[in-house]
Amino acid sequence: MPIFYKFEKNYKYSEVWYNDKIDHFIGIICPKHDGHRRCGRNANMNLSIEIKKKKFGDFISTVYSDWLITDKVVKMFQKHNLKGYEIKPVDVCNMTLPFNLWEFIVTGKGGEAHPYSGIVKTYHCKYCNRTKYRAFKNGTGIVVDESNWDGSDFFTITAYPKFVLVNEKVKSIIEENDFKGVLL
Repeated sequence: MPIFYKFEKNYKYSEVWYNDKIDHFIGIICPKHDGHRRCGRNANMNLSIEIKKKKFGDFISTVYSDWLITDKVVKMFQKHNLKGYEIKPVDVCNMTLPFNLWEFIVTGKGGEAHPYSGIVKTYHCKYCNRTKYRAFKNGTGIVVDESNWDGSDFFTITAYPKFVLVNEKVKSIIEENDFKGVLL
């Protein structure tokens, strides 16, 4: 049975902020239930960020829990043919860096978590896809149902789309290269 790890912010390194001169969000309005209004990130536009403190690692988290990576990380992930992600260029609006930053977008799918996690869908609106889940059990955490997992090195589960999960191979690559800014 494989062991999986979750990306965690390393608070020794700075988070970055969205460029507040650009609206990165789109409104989601349910055609049936007025109370289902919310916003989501506009996936059709590249992320524009503002760096407030220059101390950051090879992995950088935004205040909205997006992950950014440096060229060095991209090259290493490509060298090892890791699967389950794509990258998009990031615009840094307030300074020039000696390297590129890339938005790290997880495309790998873990599907629904194993029932042992305690994660249960409690509500789903068929009109706008608003979905609520009961949280995972304390002490248990997220248990991946391998029959729902697509085998990617990076993936998320349906109930926690911002939780980046990785396999042992990714963990080893991050540790062997001493990449900074993320904890597993």
